[in-house]
Amino acid sequence: MKKLLRGIGIGLFLAGAALTVLDLMDSPLSQESNAINEKEISALQQQLADANKEIASLKAASTPSATAQNESEKAAEQEPSANKPETAEPTAISGTIYIYEGVSLYDIGKQAEDAGIIANGRELELFLSKPDYSRSIQKGQFELSSTMTLEEMAKTLTGKKPD
Repeated sequence: MKKLLRGIGIGLFLAGAALTVLDLMDSPLSQESNAINEKEISALQQQLADANKEIASLKAASTPSATAQNESEKAAEQEPSANKPETAEPTAISGTIYIYEGVSLYDIGKQAEDAGIIANGRELELFLSKPDYSRSIQKGQFELSSTMTLEEMAKTLTGKKPD
């Protein structure tokens, strides 16, 4: 037992010494790579400065045309138009939500938000995190509509019957 522990100790000591030697030998290479990285950084900074100058010159060149467009838009707004509807009715947006094994509540809310069903997917995520709903979310694909309330969406996703 004593020889075994002594052997393990010597092995660990030699491994540590070898790693230290390798680290010391590796340092000049890392200094060279740092010098190369600094050259690349300075070249990229120069490219960025050139691109910013080009963007500024393009903005300056497009400013007169942009002001002309703004003036024409203002003139068009001042003219009364009879063919524009007074108020646009919001249309109901429906979409399909896909729930599979291991999908998180965040992903469900994100899918609904990306589909345009709800404005803030975080609200649906927080609503679904209630114990009544989080334990019984079903796998599959579900049709949701923007006219549905959060509770109706949650009941659809959990397979519960609406009241």
